Amino acid sequence: METYNNFEKELKRLPIEEREKLIEEKKAKCICPTCPSYNKCAIVEREKLFCMIGRSFLCISFEEGCKCDECPIKKEYKLKYNYFCTRSDEKGQRYLNSVWGSTLV
Repeated sequence: METYNNFEKELKRLPIEEREKLIEEKKAKCICPTCPSYNKCAIVEREKLFCMIGRSFLCISFEEGCKCDECPIKKEYKLKYNYFCTRSDEKGQRYLNSVWGSTLV
């Protein structure tokens, strides 16, 4: 879990231009478009990288399946949770788990 925390801290230190560039690089590795929950609206709106940016507010409302465990970004940063597109990014799900003491179902 430290890998994600370190990444998040480092990201905050970067100038906005470098931060945006790094996020675009991560989006290039993102496998969200291959997921069963990903839909046409998400394609049109170019929604990606839910694990770091946050859940889909416009397009994805239903969980049709999840490929988060196959994601290279999840593995690289040792992310713990899944269904980022509908539940929240890693940080949000960690917070909810700390408040409620369990994962979202």
